[in-house]
Amino acid sequence: MKRLLLVAVIGLTVFMAWGCGNGINYELPDEPIKFSTQTFVSPVDKNDTYSAIKYNDRLYIPYGTLDKTLKGDDVGACLGYIVQDGVADKNTRVYVLTADKDVNYLAEINTEGFMDQHIFLRAEDTIGKNIDTPSYIDSLNYDIWR
Repeated sequence: MKRLLLVAVIGLTVFMAWGCGNGINYELPDEPIKFSTQTFVSPVDKNDTYSAIKYNDRLYIPYGTLDKTLKGDDVGACLGYIVQDGVADKNTRVYVLTADKDVNYLAEINTEGFMDQHIFLRAEDTIGKNIDTPSYIDSLNYDIWR
């Protein structure tokens, strides 16, 4: 019985280390940006709305989710956290992506829920443009991006 318990503990430890060892730095910067959400209305369909955030005078709206795995070296600096309807969610952090030098995408990563899906936001000024999308981003085919 003790041996079975020891094997279970070791197995759980390895599993946790593997899942948590992705290398993403979850630390907030000293002066994090507080990304207040706003509503983006599609210019083609007024009933097509999206939650959006602004960064460096660019508006970012949802584009997709994680296709495979996201490693620490895929994720750049943490910029800050989301504020929705005046409520700060310091566990939902916003990051730049190392493969995206033009910062056409940002990642929303929840630091608390390992089951939460990463969300990738794309700059609104890239609508209708053919841009490079990192291979780990899976488009959700929202109407705005078609």
